Amino acid sequence: MAIRKTIVRTESLSTDRVHGYFDDDIVTCPICTNILSKPVTCKTCENSFCLKCIRLWLNEKPNSCPFNCHFQERKPPPILIKLLSKLKLNCQYNLNGCTILIPYEALEKHELHECLLRLTQCSNCSKEMLYNELEDHQSNDCLPKQLTCLICDTMYYQKEGHEYIDCLQKQVQIMDAASRSPGKKPLSQHPFAKRLRLLHAREQTNENYAQRIQSQNDTQDFTPSAPMYQPPSPQPSHSESMAAAASVRPSNETLRISTINFSKIPNAKKEGDHIPNGYAAFNWENIYYMFEEHVRNKGQLKGFLNAYTNSRTCVAYNGRGNAMSIFLPNSRHTFGLHSFEAMSVYHDNFKLTITSYRSNDIFSVKNIILTKKPTLFEINWEQIDKITLTPAKIDETHKPETFILTCLNLVL
Repeated sequence: MAIRKTIVRTESLSTDRVHGYFDDDIVTCPICTNILSKPVTCKTCENSFCLKCIRLWLNEKPNSCPFNCHFQERKPPPILIKLLSKLKLNCQYNLNGCTILIPYEALEKHELHECLLRLTQCSNCSKEMLYNELEDHQSNDCLPKQLTCLICDTMYYQKEGHEYIDCLQKQVQIMDAASRSPGKKPLSQHPFAKRLRLLHAREQTNENYAQRIQSQNDTQDFTPSAPMYQPPSPQPSHSESMAAAASVRPSNETLRISTINFSKIPNAKKEGDHIPNGYAAFNWENIYYMFEEHVRNKGQLKGFLNAYTNSRTCVAYNGRGNAMSIFLPNSRHTFGLHSFEAMSVYHDNFKLTITSYRSNDIFSVKNIILTKKPTLFEINWEQIDKITLTPAKIDETHKPETFILTCLNLVL
């Protein structure tokens, strides 16, 4: 009989998961009433809250504490940390059979990385299973998914990896070398020659242009002051939704992959603004758009220049260096995240955490490293209804943790 695969919500720590006695007036959050998660304390009134709970509160009521005072964040008092450290909790995968009692400070590590009964996804075929079933599945049962390269349209099996396929960009160098060999057909006579040369020339032109603009502009970088995020607005009319959906172009019929490249945002402002809810049928939390023309006219925005490759004219970024979320208005509907292209604006080797959700439960978590050049990351999540991208905080610099999305490749 198969083990029941269950995900229990991990964003909050329900009090019924605590083993033994505890003082719920001290170790629970006044906002969500669950055990404090990554607590922070108000310096004015000394009440403590979950980090996520108070951040959501402050998005709605800036600088205002839930206890009607001015909120000023500080570290929680040592006595609270000591009380929390004494708690032991059931694993969130208890219904899958995990009976371990975990100390509070070790809970996140256990549930994300150590629990053998956590739900995971095969990286080859995207099938869901318990972690302790993964090795046997990949050795005996896995049928790798057939994918299409988003750059050159070559079909390949996910298990092989695309590094074994010469995509069009690499073939330029290969064919150039072949055309110079004695007795070989000239490159100009090859059926793909025109396509290859156009692709190569476009990439080279875009790269040279970005480098030239950056070298001419020595003004200090800064991220434009994004307005405070407003809660989701009412859904657009049917005609507006249809116009927004038109900006999503199918790129592969077999996998039903659609690409969002932020090129046709309705009623867009040339100086940029918040991406409107309803664009491409999604809601966009703390996500702003920026046009290349505006960046060229503002010398202080040179950190954005590398994003405008492959003829892109508009990109998305996270406001105020905070996390961004993309989700469907109707949680009964799902989508898949095949891949996305992203870059950091100010920081090299910049950590970004991508979390996917299904019906408010965490589905999967991945960490990636961003550089100052756009990089394509293949994710392959299916049947999810929300993704959140959270930048790692960098304390040793005054520059915000700003990152850019140049495109999203979704399975719809």
